[in-house]
Amino acid sequence: MSGNSAAREVRGVLLPLQSGQLLLPHMTLSEVIGYRAPEVHPERAPDWLLGVIEWRRSPVPLVSYEMLAGGVPDVEIGHRARIAICRTLNDHSDRPYTGILLRAIPRLIRVTEELIAPIERPDQERVMVARQVWVGGQEAWIPDLDALEQALAEVLEPEQSFAAV
Repeated sequence: MSGNSAAREVRGVLLPLQSGQLLLPHMTLSEVIGYRAPEVHPERAPDWLLGVIEWRRSPVPLVSYEMLAGGVPDVEIGHRARIAICRTLNDHSDRPYTGILLRAIPRLIRVTEELIAPIERPDQERVMVARQVWVGGQEAWIPDLDALEQALAEVLEPEQSFAAV
């Protein structure tokens, strides 16, 4: 592999959901943990906010990206379910991490210009999905993590820092 093609390669991770998968840069994934039931959040929380888990002695909001993106209304928690702990992009000191519910273990993938192509489906645009793409012959969503952080900020006031978890 030439140095030039290596520079255009990005290490990614495919996060399996119930009805699709997310594609994220590997550097945003901190850890994958076994599923644990979240502490339920107040009634005013949207369905996609499943609650809060404790990770490394810190509260982390757990989201269902499928519900957030307008997909499956009820998410099934199977025996292979996992939680991807992802770093936020804007380094919120209150919430530096977000948990995403997965149906199985994620896979690493090398992403190059040759392996990725946009999917244009105006009739299937999803909330909180920046792009729908083909990557290595598989369909994936590139999540809009900025929009997710904004949505979490609107739901979780800064003074409500999950200290009770």
